[in-house]
Amino acid sequence: MPSGTSVTAKYGCFGPKDCYLSIHVYPLAEDFGNSEGLCGNYNGDKMDDKTIKGSMTVDDRKEPIDFAKSYM
Repeated sequence: MPSGTSVTAKYGCFGPKDCYLSIHVYPLAEDFGNSEGLCGNYNGDKMDDKTIKGSMTVDDRKEPIDFAKSYM
């Protein structure tokens, strides 16, 4: 990323049907208040982390399908 923020992804399996995907985002201080996306808004407010892309609407349902699809 241009600011220097890094993202790592790790995929692994413990057995034939026991797999996982682990994603870690390491933002820089200069990204605070200037980032939004599928991993949330980096602004310290957990209540707006599921904001649908391009809107102010928060999708707080148990299965936030509209939220996830908005970032496809």
